[in-house]
Amino acid sequence: MLKSNNRYCRICGTELIVGQNWTQKRKDHKMYICSACELEEGRNRHMHVNGKYISKHHPLHKAGNYKSFGDAAFTSLQKDVKVKEGYVYAISNPAWPDWIKIGMAIDAEDRLNGYQTSSPMRDYKLIHSVSSQDRGKAERVAHKAAALCGERQGEWFKITGEEAIVILEHIK
Repeated sequence: MLKSNNRYCRICGTELIVGQNWTQKRKDHKMYICSACELEEGRNRHMHVNGKYISKHHPLHKAGNYKSFGDAAFTSLQKDVKVKEGYVYAISNPAWPDWIKIGMAIDAEDRLNGYQTSSPMRDYKLIHSVSSQDRGKAERVAHKAAALCGERQGEWFKITGEEAIVILEHIK
């Protein structure tokens, strides 16, 4: 638990000592943060693109060092590729009553919310999801099984919701 006394760092709770881990300027400005936390916080707040500082008020600001704005935009996607764990899910939409989408995501509910933004009726429904240590492999197995049950268009299959549940439960 962090100490609430003004002689302690508000982040890590270390006792603040001017000249050791705290500057007189920070003390005068009532900035109760140690030098180590100030350095770490500063690293986490700034953005540099191709060596140039980008203001935190810039609409594309995202803390870190990048070669281009494109690199900054795609760093979160790269994280998704590295993470193997996640879910294989089945969703439906009444606009296409005979079709079920089988996909994968780190978080199935979050992915469903992403689909809702493309539907004015917000009517996508999560039929079922199963967790997997290797969501990519599990999705491939589910796609093969679903393709045996009905017609396929990309990740959409002409199967029933019950069939989708059985397929996902089988890949567990």
